[in-house]
Amino acid sequence: MKRLLLALPLVALSLTDALATGQQSGPAPLNTLPRYGGAAKSKALRKLDQEFIAQSLKQYRQNRRAASESSVSEGWSHFYASDLTTSIKRFNQAWLLDSTNANVYYGFSACLTEQGEAAAAHRYFQLAQRYDVQNQGANKYYERLTLYYQSRKQTASRSAGAV
Repeated sequence: MKRLLLALPLVALSLTDALATGQQSGPAPLNTLPRYGGAAKSKALRKLDQEFIAQSLKQYRQNRRAASESSVSEGWSHFYASDLTTSIKRFNQAWLLDSTNANVYYGFSACLTEQGEAAAAHRYFQLAQRYDVQNQGANKYYERLTLYYQSRKQTASRSAGAV
């Protein structure tokens, strides 16, 4: 009993620390993993996907590519804001709409690079290349990353100058 009483504060402290830092135990939610982690989805999630696709196609007059590109743009906006979780969610939505859109895979690659997942980032870059035979998306990808890293460098310089 004494051991249990001694252990309870440690467990509570660990739980409080995890909640305060936003860390969670267990697997990440599927929508925060590129291509939903390749996992099988429940019937309810598949239904939500179909509703999202139908709504997007209605908004973009049945043009899957346009709808996908809109989600890609949103993904990059969140990437620039360093919100990688939401960025991946938007790239996942773009992937649902058009799995052959190279820009989706470039987005996944950028997010994974920022998360320190170099090998996975490289795999997604290679997937993007399969759909981007003229390298138009690759050029845009490098432009986006250049702007992102320049912005981060300027922000860091300003922060260092303020100290």
